Amino acid sequence: MWLPEGRALARTGDGPAYALRATADRLALAVLLLGLNALAQSAGAQSEPPEATPQRPTFTSDTSTTAPGTLELEIGTTSSDSFFGLPLTIKYTPDVAGLLREAELSLAFEAVTSISLAGERRTEFGDRLTFALRRPVYRGERFSLAVAPQATFFVRDGKGARLGATRLAAYGFGRNTAIANLTWTSATSSSATNAAQQYDLAFDLARTLGASGALSRLSVFAGALVENPSNQKAAVSLGQGIT
Repeated sequence: MWLPEGRALARTGDGPAYALRATADRLALAVLLLGLNALAQSAGAQSEPPEATPQRPTFTSDTSTTAPGTLELEIGTTSSDSFFGLPLTIKYTPDVAGLLREAELSLAFEAVTSISLAGERRTEFGDRLTFALRRPVYRGERFSLAVAPQATFFVRDGKGARLGATRLAAYGFGRNTAIANLTWTSATSSSATNAAQQYDLAFDLARTLGASGALSRLSVFAGALVENPSNQKAAVSLGQGIT
């Protein structure tokens, strides 16, 4: 299983963490409620809902964004023998012109994490909030590009934040799509669990199961992720599935 960059499996100092945890819980709930309100408004204004743009469970994100004026909510699970997580992403694209046209705003966090250490299981809200802005910068008949600056803020054990950006490229040919992401992030306050610099390279190849009908909404994919933090050896993850 791949854990997000810099995840600390060891926990220390529960005392001051409760206030931060409560603040993070309230913030996530407030954002979720605002998002659901925006979703209700957008649903009422459109006779036919726009097509969703899911970015899970592949390693990469593609260059498409949520339809302007609509909100999407993505939720999934990650698990291993000792870890369980419930990652959640809220995405919204304002219906505006100019520089922010088609720019998708997102907030990602783990609503629940459960880690087993030394025979004890600890279940709580995730330890970070990630804000991103993903915007297409070029869209051709087959090839497209997008950029996604991002900022990750630690709400519990980590110090400071991680700032960076992802460059996204997608190429479609027939019923196939190849997507590559290159991500660089830097820590504002590095530590043993928060690398000063990190480069990630992800690649996915997907193929829709049909040219029309229900099968056209399903795709099989295979991909790879290379994570290269400055304080650890590079790690490679492989994955495949259906979306």
